[in-house]
Amino acid sequence: MLRVVFLLLFFAFLSVYVVAQDSQASLEIYCDTVNFAEEDFVDSLEFFDNLYARTKHVRIKDKKLKLAFYVALRHYPELKNIHMTMRLKNIKATMQAQPLWDFLFHSREGRHYQIFVNETQENNGIYYKDLSFNSLVGWIGHELAHILDYSKKENPELVTFITSYITSKKSMRHTECEADETAIHHGLGKQLLEGSNYFYHNKRISKKYREHHKSYYLTPEQIVGVMNEECTK
Repeated sequence: MLRVVFLLLFFAFLSVYVVAQDSQASLEIYCDTVNFAEEDFVDSLEFFDNLYARTKHVRIKDKKLKLAFYVALRHYPELKNIHMTMRLKNIKATMQAQPLWDFLFHSREGRHYQIFVNETQENNGIYYKDLSFNSLVGWIGHELAHILDYSKKENPELVTFITSYITSKKSMRHTECEADETAIHHGLGKQLLEGSNYFYHNKRISKKYREHHKSYYLTPEQIVGVMNEECTK
């Protein structure tokens, strides 16, 4: 009897070990990546402010957040001449990107965009101050991917897109996963992955909201999968 129990325990342990090893292997990245540290860019803040002064307006005093925005923006040369503002606001998500409310009165080229960053800890998402600098770059990179997408759409197409996003869960998932993939294609996969891992292991995030997030965004395993596809190109 003891022998049977021992064998059952052994095989149970073996199965857990194999699953753990498979999970670890699935998160292996097959190309070189880079981590961004705030101290590597802190002396460049004034340079970035002047470089983007004409089209980017960062209404935020937090130097860490401003630097993360500029570092992420460097990976989107297509957005160099796009007008956008970044500011703190009490919103339900961690961050949110959208065209300015009056976009219908402007051409695609004359459109302005805004990125809101939640200013309070009382929400379902992650408080931006709890994120590492590297994760912040990835999170902002995701929002910049949305703006890049918006900037390619003429006004009627953008109205249709917004309506579909609001009314269709399938459209929302496609949009959010596509933004994740765009951030990865722009070299911010490692940053996106770090932020995603932090989200899934953060005890302050409810199980319900974690499952909601999983329904609409790439999981860490999926992020690594896209990164490895990018490595082979």
